[in-house]
Amino acid sequence: MKLTLYKLLQVAFLATTFFSFSVTAQEEAAPGVWLSGGGSYRLSYSTQYFPIPVETPHQWMLFILDGSRRPIENAVIEIHGYHPDSRETLSRMTFISSHLGRGAYQVDNMYFHQAGEWELNVVVTNGSSVDSILIPVSIQ
Repeated sequence: MKLTLYKLLQVAFLATTFFSFSVTAQEEAAPGVWLSGGGSYRLSYSTQYFPIPVETPHQWMLFILDGSRRPIENAVIEIHGYHPDSRETLSRMTFISSHLGRGAYQVDNMYFHQAGEWELNVVVTNGSSVDSILIPVSIQ
């Protein structure tokens, strides 16, 4: 009986560990649309360049909706970038302009100092609701 209980606990622990890792890598809800970890927000973006260049400051537009697909007005947004292979972070501060209307936010001074796969953690605060969206980005 103790051995069976021990095995069940091991399986539960492994399942929990696997599930927690699968949650961190958020998938697209639709092509180009990501859901926040808590489901509060939907985010899409467009960039000034495609493909996204290395060592070139550029501009992005973020489009943020709530879970019911209504535009988020006047949110506070933070962007944290991470390059998993080298453990580097975004080297420059990004600037979010004022809300442009209909859930659109302009991001100035996006700058990736290294090519490769990046993860952008976009933290959105709207009133008392705080949630984050993890977006994979490939820089060339």
